Amino acid sequence: MKIDHTTRYPAALKLAIGVLIATCVFTTAATAQPSFAGRFTLPYEVRWGQAVLPAGDYVIRMDSTASPAKISRADGSNAGIFTGPPLVEDSRASGMYLTVTNQANRRTVRSLNLPQLGKVIVFAPLTKSEREAYAKAGQINTVPVVTAKK
Repeated sequence: MKIDHTTRYPAALKLAIGVLIATCVFTTAATAQPSFAGRFTLPYEVRWGQAVLPAGDYVIRMDSTASPAKISRADGSNAGIFTGPPLVEDSRASGMYLTVTNQANRRTVRSLNLPQLGKVIVFAPLTKSEREAYAKAGQINTVPVVTAKK
C-alpha cells in the first residue's frame, strides 16, 4: 500500500496563513513610526555630545527611547546629527523640555524629559553632586519641546 505524503491544505487554511503574514508585515511597518518626534528652539549655541548646534529651530526624532536621537534643523538645511545611545530613567517631572547646563558660558544638553512616556532620556549624565552644584549656582536651564505633528 502506497502512502501519499503530500498534504493538501484547504483554502481556508491558506487564507488564514496569508492573513497572519500580512498582519506581521503591517505591524512591522506600523512600528516604523518614531516613538517620539518633537520641535524646539535653541536661544543659544549648545553642545550635544560631540556636536555644536547654533541657536535656531530644530526637530528631534527617536525611533525608541533607547535609540540614539536624530536632531536636524527644522528647515531641513542639514542632514542632522545622531546622539550616542542614551540612558533612560523614569520621569517624575511634568513638562516636555531639554535640560541644559551652563558652565563658563559652555551650554550642554543633558536630557530630554518626556512625561507622556514617563521617561527622561539622558544624553550626558550628571552625578548627584554635579546636579546640586549646577542647581545651587543657577546653571540649569530648560528649553521647551513640543510634539511634532506626524
